[in-house]
Amino acid sequence: MARLIRPVLAIRCTQSGCRTLFEVAEVEPGKQQEVVCPNCGEHYVYPIIEDSEDK
Repeated sequence: MARLIRPVLAIRCTQSGCRTLFEVAEVEPGKQQEVVCPNCGEHYVYPIIEDSEDK
């Protein structure tokens, strides 16, 4: 059985018919990663980085 060595986060799929909660590896600050829901295949980019123009 495989284990993630890096710290992990959990995200929930936002598709109304899915709503699966799954673990993703934590990335370095300032970087983003694309992940795919293991249940429905929906693609997500996390974490969401806010634009500096809004501040």
